[in-house]
Amino acid sequence: MQIHSQHSGSFRTIMLSVIGASGLLLGGLALRADESRSRGSESPLEVTQEKRGDNAEASSDEDYVPATKAELRRRLNRIQYDVTQNAATEPAFRNAYWNNKKTGEYHCIVCDKPLFDSKTKFKSGTGWPSFYLPIEKDAVGYKTDYKMIYPRTEVHCKRCKAHLGHLFDDGPAPTGKRFCMNSASMKFVEAKSESKK
Repeated sequence: MQIHSQHSGSFRTIMLSVIGASGLLLGGLALRADESRSRGSESPLEVTQEKRGDNAEASSDEDYVPATKAELRRRLNRIQYDVTQNAATEPAFRNAYWNNKKTGEYHCIVCDKPLFDSKTKFKSGTGWPSFYLPIEKDAVGYKTDYKMIYPRTEVHCKRCKAHLGHLFDDGPAPTGKRFCMNSASMKFVEAKSESKK
């Protein structure tokens, strides 16, 4: 493609070379960033995270087809729908898992993605199930919530975007985080070894 301008041909040649080289450099950096993400660079929350034995969720995320609002209204009860789709909050101390002490995993009620492990659940005294770490670094996503008079960090399922609860900086070691979740946004899957007892 020829470029018509008042500049000399040599100047055009130099500029096109610089632009081409920049594109190659940026493309290479983006590729490296993608490779680094797939290898899993460590964030403060990831350092203490145990790797799960299976990678079934990684591939199923790509194949996930979101349910329609009509399907969710049929499948979820009122509080589950209000919490996950409208960012409502269930009553404290009057929900399914705030005092659950069984061993297992907490999955998203909408898409069944594993979110939290009972090993990282702790007694927060708030009346909602609280965890200091998600089950995997990419299990949950975050965004700023301005519904109160101060900004909060809203936590949602990374796959289906269902609202889960909020993240606070008053949790126990090793992360110092408190993932304050709604029971209505999750379903508990009891560990097989414990269910045999």
